[in-house]
Amino acid sequence: MKLIPAFIFPAMILLGAAAAASANPFPDGNALNGQKIFEKYDCNRCHNSIMGGDGNKIFTRFDRKRNSPDGLIEQIGMCSGNVNAHFTPKETQDLAAYLNIFYKFK
Repeated sequence: MKLIPAFIFPAMILLGAAAAASANPFPDGNALNGQKIFEKYDCNRCHNSIMGGDGNKIFTRFDRKRNSPDGLIEQIGMCSGNVNAHFTPKETQDLAAYLNIFYKFK
């Protein structure tokens, strides 16, 4: 019977945790709650005028401004003023989880 070096198991656990973390950049967010917040504050009202009526296109355009999870969180903070909202950290994570349906960050 061949023994596996002791460092292999911790390394496998760390790799698994890293893969799980990278698979979901907003692990504390709930996309369903984020969608409700997005609709409650009518977040697409600005996007609709910019994108000719389909505000969701702003998330998938080729020249979008946000290209990372941290950038999306920053944008949510900036947009909160446009809708006169003061999102909690949890609400921000929920919104980001919802918007990641479009962005597909890993």
